[in-house]
Amino acid sequence: MFVFLAAWLIAASCFINVNKFSLHAYYRNRLIRAYLGASNVWRRPNPFTGFDQGDNIAMSELAGGRPLHIVNTALNIVHGESLAWQERKASSYSISRIAVGDKEVSYRPADRYGSSISLGTAMAISGAAVSPNMGYNSSPILTFIMTLFNARLGWWLGNPLQSNWTGAGPKLALWPFIVELFGLTNARRQYVYLSDGGHFENLGVYEMLRRRCRTIVVVDAGCDPEMKFADLGNLIRKARIDLGVEIAYYGPQPPYTGSDPMRLGLVNRPKAPGRAPYCAIGTIGYPDTDAMGMLIYIKAAIHGDEPEDVWGYAAVHDEFPHESTADQFFSESQFESYRRLGFHVGSTIFAGPGEPRSASIDLEKRAIEHCRKCGDRSLA
Repeated sequence: MFVFLAAWLIAASCFINVNKFSLHAYYRNRLIRAYLGASNVWRRPNPFTGFDQGDNIAMSELAGGRPLHIVNTALNIVHGESLAWQERKASSYSISRIAVGDKEVSYRPADRYGSSISLGTAMAISGAAVSPNMGYNSSPILTFIMTLFNARLGWWLGNPLQSNWTGAGPKLALWPFIVELFGLTNARRQYVYLSDGGHFENLGVYEMLRRRCRTIVVVDAGCDPEMKFADLGNLIRKARIDLGVEIAYYGPQPPYTGSDPMRLGLVNRPKAPGRAPYCAIGTIGYPDTDAMGMLIYIKAAIHGDEPEDVWGYAAVHDEFPHESTADQFFSESQFESYRRLGFHVGSTIFAGPGEPRSASIDLEKRAIEHCRKCGDRSLA
């Protein structure tokens, strides 16, 4: 009986696609419709589903030149052999129009990797937070339960180190499913398991530092109601350990103390309008060079000088703007409050009153001036 059951499972796995037999396609199609479809002026959606196959494009077909679009995902190494990775359980894995991969497993050209991986697939993998293997968030019990109930948004692709890297995914579903079920993912198998980039580094800055970008603007959109800045701390730590890059903040300084205006802006709701920076400025010290980079760190909060409708929404929703990401169904007022707050934050930092908002503005200069106006004497 056992032999018959095993034979049946192996035979059945030949006809089951482990990637398609998950929630990933459901998630990806709706992301494509919402974001890529909005930019497709020639779309002809299905009248019933609203989907259009023409919305999605291959990563290799993205326009050349600048800026280079880099999608961050996590290569899960939950069962890795390196003792140094026991806490991380994942590595950064980037996808661009040029190449796909990571220094742990090499890089491959995007036009051939994974049967020419698409932008929609890369975007969905990058946001695959609900996954049995979740990098440093992985738990054996949770991994088993999530796989068993098919709560799987991650994606299997060929290992760039192996000869099958051009394939779209595993040909047999049984073994990858077992690997996923028991958290046996590593960087040496025929196929690698990719999930949300936040399972390694949640701000998406790591790959920018690896490329030695001089000016980096990061918007921390993580749920952080107590303003603990855990994602920022994780970035600074990994940048120092892996890349030899030192990040130091000088305005406001530092963003971890109880007296910092960014922290107080949400932990203690203001009773009257007040001025606060919404951002902090940091220096980036790359190894083997005296040239310094700049990191502009932006985080949403309520300080009291926001538009009346945003202030009104925040007054009756204590967790705004750090409501749980488990809430996937925003109401109209909720969506507009987040959108308007983001517009207000960006305008406050990068454009003065009555000035045109131009893409060519000096971000570094404007951000420093903004922090200075908010009372940071160290920038004077």
